Amino acid sequence: MSRPESRPDLLMPSRMTKLVNDALDERFVVHRLYEFADREAELAAVAPQIRAIACGGGVDAALMDQLPKLEIIAHFGVGYDSVDVRHAAAKGIVVTNTPDVLTEEVADTALGLLLMTVRELGAAERYLREGKWLSGA
Repeated sequence: MSRPESRPDLLMPSRMTKLVNDALDERFVVHRLYEFADREAELAAVAPQIRAIACGGGVDAALMDQLPKLEIIAHFGVGYDSVDVRHAAAKGIVVTNTPDVLTEEVADTALGLLLMTVRELGAAERYLREGKWLSGA
């Protein structure tokens, strides 16, 4: 398969959002590991070209060892505990993550839970859904 050098090969081990998929498809030749019918055979066939991994889950040493040209693991999420960072560092593979990606969402959720607790919105919803308001109970 002939392709321009400007579009490196990227491995995506698991599903990601449509927004992420579309952006990666524009910039990379994306190999979706989760779609491979014969995972081992198909991975072996593309492994020599893979230079990057984009993931939201784990990447272990065994997978890294199968990809001789791997340069970067871009982990979509706040932490990267599911990536074997020590092994990546030993092989000179850069590992990135998306810090602060959920900061605002966590703050919004905390405020929402606080309001629900103070205003007893959970109890009010149960009262409504159980139809108790009809009888004035």
